[in-house]
Order: sequence, then C-alpha cells, then structure tokens
Amino acid sequence: MECYHSTRHYLGLDSCVVSAAQYTTQDGLALTKEIFFPALRTVIETHSALGLRLDGDEATTNVYLVRLPSIDLSHIVEFPEKENVQEAFEAQLVRRFETQSDLPLWRVEVLADNTVIFAVHHTICDGMSSMVFHLSLFKALQSGRSGDATSIVAVPTDTVAILPIDRTTSLRPSLGTFASAIYNLLAPVAWTKAHSAWTGPASPSTPDLKTRIRLVTFSAADVVTFCAAARAHNATLTSTMYVVAVTVLSRMVASDPAGYTRIGGGVAISLRGVAGLPEDTICDYPSLWHGLPRISRDFSWPAAAHLAGILRAQKRKGREIIGMLRFLGGQFVPFMKAHLGAKREVGFCVSNLGRVRTPEVEGRWTIGRTMFAQCDVVIAAAFNINVCGDPAGGLNITFSWGENCVDAGLVEGFIADFQEELRRVVASK
Repeated sequence: MECYHSTRHYLGLDSCVVSAAQYTTQDGLALTKEIFFPALRTVIETHSALGLRLDGDEATTNVYLVRLPSIDLSHIVEFPEKENVQEAFEAQLVRRFETQSDLPLWRVEVLADNTVIFAVHHTICDGMSSMVFHLSLFKALQSGRSGDATSIVAVPTDTVAILPIDRTTSLRPSLGTFASAIYNLLAPVAWTKAHSAWTGPASPSTPDLKTRIRLVTFSAADVVTFCAAARAHNATLTSTMYVVAVTVLSRMVASDPAGYTRIGGGVAISLRGVAGLPEDTICDYPSLWHGLPRISRDFSWPAAAHLAGILRAQKRKGREIIGMLRFLGGQFVPFMKAHLGAKREVGFCVSNLGRVRTPEVEGRWTIGRTMFAQCDVVIAAAFNINVCGDPAGGLNITFSWGENCVDAGLVEGFIADFQEELRRVVASK
C-alpha cells in the first residue's frame, strides 16, 4: 500500500487526507504554541508513523519509509488568523507534500477558533487513523504537559513501527475475486454492467487536484432519529445514506439521453479490525467496495438492509481487493495513468468514520465538531460523501469534488436533494 499511495501522490492523483476537530475549554483558552507544542510532542512520541518520511525513487515505485531523527514543528505547524474550516480544507487538499525532504508526511493548521486541522499523506494514515491523531492530541492536552515548548522534537527510536497490511493479515484473493477482476479487465466494456452505469464525468486527461468542499451538519437529535430508523429496518446509517444517494442520482439522471440503467457507487471499508490492530493505532489499512445497483427513483429499506449485510462481509472480503494489487507486478504508474481520461469506476463514494468518542481522561478540554475529507478526485469517485459523528452526537458530512472534474451545479443539486431525501425517508419510517 505504501507504493500504491506514494505513486498516486507522485502522479498528482492524490494529495492528502484531512481531518479536523475543535478543542474548547469553558474559560475560552486559546491553543497557543506554549500549550500546543508540548501536547504535539507527546503525540509524536506515541505514534511511530508521525516520525516517518519517504525515501527512494517514486518514479519507479521503489520507495520505502524511513525514520526521521527529529521534527521541527515550526516547519509543519501554522497558526493562521482565520476560522473558515471549509476554505482551510480546500487549501490543504490541493497542497502536496515535499516527500523528498526532511519533513514528515503530515502537517497541522490551528485556526483562530481552536479548530485543529491535520493533513497527512495517505501512505501512513487513512481517514479513521486521522481521528486517532485527534484523540491522542486530546489526551495529551488533558494531561497538561508543560515546560518544553521548543519546536524541535526528537523522534523516539524505541517505538514499534506499524507493519504493512500484508504483514498482519492474509490478502490472498479468492478464485472468484480473481476471475471477476480478470473478466472486468479483459471483457469488452459493452459486456459488463458498468457499460450502462452512471459514474459521473470521465476522469480528466491531465491531473487536476483543485478540490471543492461543502459542509453539512445534522444535530444530535437528527442523528438519533436517523440511527433508530435504520436499526428498525436492519440497516445502518452508512447503507441508508448509500441507498439515498442512489435514489437521488437516479432521479437526476433519469432523463439523460445516455439511458443509464445503473448507478456506480462505493463504500470505504476499514481493515484494521480484521488485521487485529488496536483502535488507537495510526496506520493505512483501507479498502473499498464497489456496487452497481439498478436505477431506482424510490428509496428502498430492504435495499439498505441488504447492503448492510454486504458491508459486514466486506470487513473480511475487502482484504482480497488489496491483495489483487500484487498482480500488477509493481507497475502502478502505467496502471494509474490508464485511468486518466477514462470512465470512472464509481460516481460517488461514502466513507463513514462513525462517532468519535473521546477517552475518559479528566481535564479542562472538550472536543466539538469533527470532520474529514480526502483528495482523490482525479481518477476515483466523481464526488465523496465523508461522514463523521462528533463526540456530542452531531453528524458532520463533507462533500468533496474536483472543481474541473465535476460540474458544481450537479454536486450542489445533489447535496440539497440528498439532505431532503434523507429527512423524508426517516420521517416516513
């Protein structure tokens, strides 16, 4: 996975994963360097992944991770006088990492309202792990470590490095998975289900990472209602949102002269559970499930329940998708370039981190709104639905898309209809 993600970054197909959490106290304490740097020092000393950088030749995918001797926080932490999270996310998502330097593969921005934005290279961290960073920072702030607010942090040499996923669990694909992949690769497009599926506009011929973000928040009361309705139908919030997205898109493309009969959608899967990793580990263990449901302008609870079962099975089955990468023989560059200017595999992708729960550690700090997004808009899904529940019970969704990849009007229209349809479905349970 390290080579896979480093190649995506090298080709300009991806930049980073970005997450945010707002840290507050009753007396309105500000996250100054004197408070923030000692806490961040503790986080670095806890997580070995934060002390790594890339080395090797990215052009040939001959890359590997090496440990930095130290990190200068003054080079990777910024304190801008602004509070607009949406603008900060967009700026971070188009900002690439200097992978051939002595900087780590992450950076932090502390906004004026104490919102901490963590941007990290996908090689060392997935979306779920980005929230591990925030929970670790929360614990460090609660401990009230003080004294050393200097910017230089020595990277510990005694921390255990996180193993690549192929070292922690079997990724061997089943015969069925292998045969299906070969068929989809070699069969004429007209023979596959994807031929008549809406998957959004084709990928651009030239990489363009300019990403747009829209933030949508649902209250804790709304979330309780959403989850209760889903459970009553043996569904989950993730499967419900997926089917709502298919329903909304089905209505939007119904009159398209292309005559679409299916909608291509994906759901992000975390493999850390099947690999036996603790929840407080920073790692890169993601997978993705692709679906091609038939166009349906009416929401279906049975469809949401059926998908929930599929996604539960994918927590193990998802390893096989990662295992298929070995058959590329390391030829990631031509494989990824072949997707430029081509039909996308999916039109949208749902990624749900679940509710962020803060550790039971006494202190003056609390975590408010949490959210995340990713920048894979070039050849991945046409747009992403990134879901994160905050500790107070609210739900924050970041919709992301490429400015020059997808028409903004299409996504804006989808976002409005998605919110309306989700509320309607739950209200009519």
